[in-house]
Amino acid sequence: MDNIQQLREIVNPVFNTAKSCVQLVAGVGDEDSRQILGILGFDRIGNEKSDNVVSPEIAEKVKRLFPVYAVYTEARFQTVNKLIEAYPDRVVVDLPCGYTARGIKMSHQRRTYHGFDLPAVIDIIGPAAAKIHGGDNHIHYDAVDATNYESMAAALEGERNLLITTEGLLMYFTQQELEEVFSNIRRILQKHGGSWVIVDRAFYTHDKTIASALLDHDAEMVALYTAVTKKAAGAVADVKFYDNVFFKNTDEEIITFIEEMGFNIREICVADYLPDQLGSLKVMPQAEAGVREVFRDMNYWELTVKEKGGAKVDKDLPFAVESDFTDGKFTVRIQGRMDTITAPELLQRFQALPCKAEAIEVNVTNMAYVSSAGLRVLLMMYKSLEDKSQFKMVGVSEEIREILEVTGFDQFLL
Repeated sequence: MDNIQQLREIVNPVFNTAKSCVQLVAGVGDEDSRQILGILGFDRIGNEKSDNVVSPEIAEKVKRLFPVYAVYTEARFQTVNKLIEAYPDRVVVDLPCGYTARGIKMSHQRRTYHGFDLPAVIDIIGPAAAKIHGGDNHIHYDAVDATNYESMAAALEGERNLLITTEGLLMYFTQQELEEVFSNIRRILQKHGGSWVIVDRAFYTHDKTIASALLDHDAEMVALYTAVTKKAAGAVADVKFYDNVFFKNTDEEIITFIEEMGFNIREICVADYLPDQLGSLKVMPQAEAGVREVFRDMNYWELTVKEKGGAKVDKDLPFAVESDFTDGKFTVRIQGRMDTITAPELLQRFQALPCKAEAIEVNVTNMAYVSSAGLRVLLMMYKSLEDKSQFKMVGVSEEIREILEVTGFDQFLL
């Protein structure tokens, strides 16, 4: 077994993310997390008998890497908690909640809280938290899928003025799924009001800098930390991590993506919400100044829904398809966003034609956005024609044209 594999099995920072987060925060002194940990029956990190499975050299490296994960996790958890306190009138939506003690903290503050996660997590954390907060009816744990609008909408029925927080989620999604999540949360905020705070990008872009400050700028150890984290992340689920615009592009490109999805952005300096003391830094006080300097350069993004207006296509128009089939020509007019959720409606209409189309005209004057799923449907329609010159797209806006050109679909569809 190589060193990386040994470290991955001991430190295991992402392999069991939901579990390791509460373990780490409990291990640095958070009392609510300690209570949850006890009820859940999870071991505290550090109880592993690493002496029996690794060499003394590897064990020593583990000791040096552990504080990096602890600072990273505690800082993320505590800064979001303090940020929530700055919005005392909001309904808190924790997406995903994992096994953390945030629901307990919200109960202490008499806040309304919704912890969102997949059923396997909710089935465990819900009953465990109830044993501590005593059945507080303002604390809810809801099994949802962020790519499924109906599941979130049902959980939030009747709620108003939301503060949605996302930490440790967006890296799991493909680009197509990410677009669905943005679309869903936009719809949620349109209906319920409030804003959405995204944490993931800030820690992703400053991960190595935080590690460097904590590891005395030891390049070899920082490289080892990065390698272990990447390998462990790859083992947590059968997905490709960081495979979307949020982790492949520059901040400027991501901001453009967010704006195109219909949001305004406000930057929030992470250092403004960092507690005066972090338990995880007590074992390395010499690194505290450097770490806090990194946090001063970090920003969370708070997203609010854009107002209607301007000369561009109205991004708030609901999706709709109007179609006609006359004399072998299929004419269709598309309104709103055509993505994974909405594209099947167009495909269904096309497949239901009584006979094969000889010509196709697609009017996209009021199309606000088209995802890869929508492009695939259009390409299927294009390829169905014997004479490809009989495919026409009309009313193509600059935004839609840019998407077609970037993806290479312009050579077929325009």
